[in-house]
Amino acid sequence: MADGPHTSTSPADHRRLISSANLISRLTMASRIFGLLRDKICSYFLGVGTVWSAFWMGFQIPNLFRRIFGEGALTALFVPAYTTLQMQEGREAADQFARSVLVLLLVVLSAITALGECILLPLAFNPHLLPENRLAAGMIALMLPYTVAICITAMLGAFSAVHQKFAAQSLAPITTSVFMALAAALPALYFAAHAPLTERIWWVALAVLASGVVQLLMLGVSAHRCGLRWGSMTFASPAVRSLIRRMGVMIVGFSAVQINTFLDSQIAWWFSPDGHNGARTVHVGSLHIHLPMLAGALGKLSVAQRIYMLPVGVFGVAIATAIFPRLSKLAAESNVDELKDVLRRAFRRGLFLSLPATIGMILIAHKLISAIYLGGHVSQADVNRATHAARWFCAGIWAFELQMILIRVFYAFHDSHTPMKVAVAAVVLNLILNLLLIWPLGVAGIAASTTASAIFQCALLAWLLRRRIGPLQAAQMGGMLVRVAAAIISMAASAMAADWACNRWVRIASHPIVGNIIGLAVMVAVAAAVYGLCARWLDIPELAHAPIIGRLSRQRSGKDNTRG
Repeated sequence: MADGPHTSTSPADHRRLISSANLISRLTMASRIFGLLRDKICSYFLGVGTVWSAFWMGFQIPNLFRRIFGEGALTALFVPAYTTLQMQEGREAADQFARSVLVLLLVVLSAITALGECILLPLAFNPHLLPENRLAAGMIALMLPYTVAICITAMLGAFSAVHQKFAAQSLAPITTSVFMALAAALPALYFAAHAPLTERIWWVALAVLASGVVQLLMLGVSAHRCGLRWGSMTFASPAVRSLIRRMGVMIVGFSAVQINTFLDSQIAWWFSPDGHNGARTVHVGSLHIHLPMLAGALGKLSVAQRIYMLPVGVFGVAIATAIFPRLSKLAAESNVDELKDVLRRAFRRGLFLSLPATIGMILIAHKLISAIYLGGHVSQADVNRATHAARWFCAGIWAFELQMILIRVFYAFHDSHTPMKVAVAAVVLNLILNLLLIWPLGVAGIAASTTASAIFQCALLAWLLRRRIGPLQAAQMGGMLVRVAAAIISMAASAMAADWACNRWVRIASHPIVGNIIGLAVMVAVAAAVYGLCARWLDIPELAHAPIIGRLSRQRSGKDNTRG
C-alpha cells in the first residue's frame, strides 16, 4: 500500500530532520533520567505532601513562564520571523532582530518579577495567613527570579536551534535536576538532619535559582558559537512590532496545556486540605463544603505530571522542535505541498512512537512511580493515588504530542488567532471538567480533565488545518496504523505476561522494592523488544528511524521507504 504520489522532500532533508529529532530525543531522555533521579532523591528526603505541594506552587510559576515565553508563544513567533528575515534581508538583519527580542524579553520579565515580588513578599510574611499559604507564597517569591534566567535561556536555545544546534538546549535542564537533588540530600545528611521539612525545602528553592544562572551561561556560549554577537538593536522595526502585536493572542493559543496545568495546580491546592490548614471541610457563608481531595493533592498531581511528561518530552517535543524551522521556511516560500509532506512524515513518526508510549506508560505507571518515589517520606498510599492520576494523564500522551506539531503549523503561517480560539475553548472545557470530575475521582479527575481537553484541542486543530491547507492524505496512513495497532496489542500482552511472571517471583523472593525495579526493567525491555520486532515483521517503515528500537530494523541505512 502506498501513501500517495512521490513528494518533493529530498532524502537528504528527511534524513536531517530525523537526525535532529533523534538527537533531541537522546539528549532529552538523558535529561529525563536525571529528572527521575532528582525526583527519587527529593521525594525520599522531603516526601510528596503539603510541603512539597507548596514548593511545587513556586516551582511551577517560572516553568509556566518558560513554556509560554521561552519555549512556547515567543519562540513560535521568533523562529518564523528570524527565518524570514534571514532569507529576505540577510544574517545581520536577522541577528539584530534576535538581539532586540532578547533585550525586550529581559526588560518585560524583570518588570513582571519586580511587580510579583511586591505582591508576594507581604503575603509570605503576613502572620494572618495560614502557615501553608505563607510557605507557598514564600516559595513563589524566592523562585520567581528564576523566570528571567530560564526564559532568556529558552530564547537562546531557540536561536541555536535555528542554526541546527540542539545539544545545550536539551542538556540545560540537567543542571536544575542535579542542583535540586543535592539541595534535598546534603542538608538532610550532613547539617540539617533534624530540621523540619518546612526549613529544608528552602535549600531546594535556592538551588533552583543557582541552576538558572548556570543554564544561562550554557546557552549563552551555545548562541555565541552560532554567531550571535552584541551589537545594534532596533525596537521599532516591522518585525519587532509584528512580534509584539501578535504576542497576546499567541500566548493563549500556544499555552493551553500550560494554562491548564496552572489551573490544575490551583484547584489541587484550594480543593484539598493543603490550602486550609489541614481542614477537610470549609465554610463559605452558610455552606459547609467537604473537600473532594486529600492532603498533598498537588504533590501527587506533580508526580503524575512528571510521569506522563516523560515520553512527551522525549518524543513529542523532539519532533516538533526539529521540524519547526523547516515548516517556517516552507511556509515563507509558500511551498504548501512540501510542507504537507513534512507534516505527514511528522504525524507518522509521532503516532508510531506515541501510541505505544500511551499504552506502555499506562501499564508501567505503578511500577515506575513505586521505583522512583516509594520509600522515605513516601508511602504506598501516596504511590497509589499518584498512579491513579498518572494513568489518566497517560491516556492522552498521543494527543499531547500531536498537538505540539499541529500548533506549530499554524504559527509557521503566522496565524496566531486560530490556535488562540481553540485554546480558549480547551481551557474552558478543562476548567468545567475539573470542577465536575474532582468530586468522584479526586486528583485523578484533574488528570482526566486535562487529557479530555487535549484530545478536544488536537481534533479541532486537525480539522481546521485540513480546511486551511487541504487534505493531508492522512487516510492513507490507515495501513500503517492497523499494523501499529497489531504491534501494540502484542506488546501489551507480552508486557502483562512479564509483569505476571515478575510478580510471581517477587512473592516468592519477598523483595518488593527490588521486585518493582526488576519488574519495571523487564516490562520495558520486553515491551520495546516485542514492539520493535513486530514492527519489523509487519514492515513498518518508521521503525528504521526510531530511537533505540530502530536497530531492530532490517531496512538498509538511509533507505527512504514510504510504504503505508
